[in-house]
Amino acid sequence: MTLIHVLPEDLINKIAAGEVIERPSSVVKELVENAIDAQATKITIETQGAGSRLIRVTDNGSGMSKEELKLALERHATSKISSLDDLFHIQTLGFRGEALPSIASVSKMELKSRTNQTQGGAQIILEGGKVLSNEDCGAPVGTTLTVKELFFNTPARKKFLKAPATEINQIADIVNKYALANPQIAFELISDGKPLLTTSGSGKLADVILAIYGLDLAQSLLPVEQTFKYGRVFGLTSQPNISRLDKNYETFFVNHRYVKNFLLNRALEEAYRTLIPGNRYPAAVIFIEIDPAQIDVNVHPTKREIKFAKNQEVMEAITSAVKLALEKVREQRLGLGTEGIGNQGIEASRHQGHEGSWKSEMLDILMDAKQAFDLSIQPAESLPQAETLPLLPLGQINQTYIVATDGQDMVLIDQHAAHERILYDKLSSQAIENNFISNQNLLLPETIELTVNEANLLADNLNYLNSLGFDLAEFGPQTFLMRGVPTMISNSSAKETLKDILSELEELERSAQVNVKQERIRKYLACHGAIKAGDKLSFQEMGQLIKQLHTTTNPLTCPHGRPTLIRFSEAELNRRFGR
Repeated sequence: MTLIHVLPEDLINKIAAGEVIERPSSVVKELVENAIDAQATKITIETQGAGSRLIRVTDNGSGMSKEELKLALERHATSKISSLDDLFHIQTLGFRGEALPSIASVSKMELKSRTNQTQGGAQIILEGGKVLSNEDCGAPVGTTLTVKELFFNTPARKKFLKAPATEINQIADIVNKYALANPQIAFELISDGKPLLTTSGSGKLADVILAIYGLDLAQSLLPVEQTFKYGRVFGLTSQPNISRLDKNYETFFVNHRYVKNFLLNRALEEAYRTLIPGNRYPAAVIFIEIDPAQIDVNVHPTKREIKFAKNQEVMEAITSAVKLALEKVREQRLGLGTEGIGNQGIEASRHQGHEGSWKSEMLDILMDAKQAFDLSIQPAESLPQAETLPLLPLGQINQTYIVATDGQDMVLIDQHAAHERILYDKLSSQAIENNFISNQNLLLPETIELTVNEANLLADNLNYLNSLGFDLAEFGPQTFLMRGVPTMISNSSAKETLKDILSELEELERSAQVNVKQERIRKYLACHGAIKAGDKLSFQEMGQLIKQLHTTTNPLTCPHGRPTLIRFSEAELNRRFGR
């Protein structure tokens, strides 16, 4: 039987490190938070070996004296809280006093700092949490903290680190979040000598978004601002025509602390519920300023999660603020006319005009149908001959479903699902025959600016993406040149399609089966290139769609398993009409 005993200090620190320091990005997070709390206006983060060999964070903040340096390495030593009441009114990012001793216990650390009240600085060198030296040195005002050989004395934890590209993506994501939260601070991230992020510190959120996400997204964002009972909601959010396959572009800050809370995501997405497809998500950077007494950030060792005292009020404030921003831009666009304003303008134009306009459209459809069946009338030139098609098109319902007949039954065809099946079979056939999908060259090549994660994914999958019909080449840090696109994709949507494919590839990295990955991407390309609900088709186009669908491997379903057509038999029609 083992007797109860007090754990050694070294083991206590390593256990604490296991809670706080999961990977190199955890170290970066803690050190950047300390630099922000020290009122720095410039923060530089350097890494080598994706952070496992070296992490260095340099700031120009308030710095520490020689005595404070040594005290900062003691567990639960902090300058940020001093009483229980402070714990419920936290305004700083770090406050537990565990980060530095935890990091020191699993690395070789050098800590150099100087305050503006002293002529010289001080430096402490540690290994595995043990102080090797503590002496005076020359140093600029601020702090430089260097972490070498992370997890050198805990090989089991080091063994569970991911591939270098994954680890540097995690670091970049952390730095991006703090740059967004603090546009007044100039951030610089350097990996193995290569700059990954540089922000100006201008104080403008749009400038940071431009540096991280590129010009296309930055230009499409709308300002959000609204007060509510407990605080204020503000930030930027995307127009409905810009959406993503995942929630990675939904970013929330509470009192300038990056947080994860599924209720915040739900509140944002609620504002877009009838504006974008259900399987896509907006891009947004939303800030919530709230009375610290109304939140609890002390619920997770790394402070990633947060609890609100008044969940519903916060959610309603976010939804209301974003809806207001979307409504304002809709009104502005309607005031300028409906040309070129996307689905909102199309929808508005459908409901404008005289009350009886739908009647003339119905008469046109009925006249077209009469031409198809009345043998005394010569069919229009654009109307396909019945004997050349398995089904004869009669018209469209809501520019989404094709009404057709074989002379016996009535058939409704989902135009998007049918075209998706046609394109998927064509892509599969091309992939089997020559492992390359046909493409078209762009008249003027376009540049694509990507996040660190997206750029790494594209570089790793460049040959595969080019085999899909893209023609891509590196064009600078996190920038690629697009010279060609798959034939089935319009030039205008090529950038968004590529970014969505990168999101798919990120998710599919978990799958080791190449054929599964390629099949998923072919399904996505077919879906993106297919005719959409709301696209008006001529009789010639409807006829071609039906003819091509009939030659596919499985004309009854789309690649995702949804039905392409529904047949109403004569018996079913007789039953419905009570005959």
